[in-house]
Amino acid sequence: MEFLEQLEKKEKPDFLYHASSNKNIEELEPRNESVRDLEEGPVVFATPDIAMASAFLINEIDDKVSRRGTINNVPFMIISNRDLFQKLDKGGTIYKLPGDSFSNDPSKGLKSEWVSKKNIKPIDRTDYDSALEAMLENGLQVYFVDDNFLEMINKIKMPEGMDELIKILQEAKSENQIKNINYKRFI
Repeated sequence: MEFLEQLEKKEKPDFLYHASSNKNIEELEPRNESVRDLEEGPVVFATPDIAMASAFLINEIDDKVSRRGTINNVPFMIISNRDLFQKLDKGGTIYKLPGDSFSNDPSKGLKSEWVSKKNIKPIDRTDYDSALEAMLENGLQVYFVDDNFLEMINKIKMPEGMDELIKILQEAKSENQIKNINYKRFI
C-alpha cells in the first residue's frame, strides 16, 4: 500500500525512513534541533517515503535556501544555492526504522512526516556518497534555482496556489529531467 493511502486510512506504516549526513548512527534519539511545534518537545522525524527522506540528507540546508514538499504524490526539493549545496554534499545514510512507536499529525509539518518520542534502533541502512545522487535515485525531484525563483515560490499561498506552483515547476527543469533519472511530472 502506498504511503499516502496509509495516511488517508490512518494506518501506521510498518517502517519509515530517516535521512542524515551522519553515517554512523546506531540509535536515533529524540531531539528538538528541528522544531515544527514548540510544545511537541524532542522527537525523531521519519517518513514512509524514501524520496522525501532523501531531501534531509544535508541537514544544514534550511528553509532560507530551499523548499521541500509533495505535489500529487511527487516529492520535490527546490534549492536556490547550488554552490552551498555542493559544498555541503558529503553524502549520508538513509536509515530504515520500525514504525511501531511513530505517530502522525498531518496538521503539523509535512503530511508524510511521522514522529517518535522514543529512541529508535535502525533495522537497515543505505549509505550514499552523494546526497544529490541519493535524491535523484530515490525519485525526489530536485530543482536548482536562483534566489528570485525561490522567493517567487515562497510567496505562493497554499493550498489555493497549488495550480500556480505546479505550472511554475513544470516550466522549470529538474535535475532529474536534465540527467534523465527518475523524472516525474506533477500531473
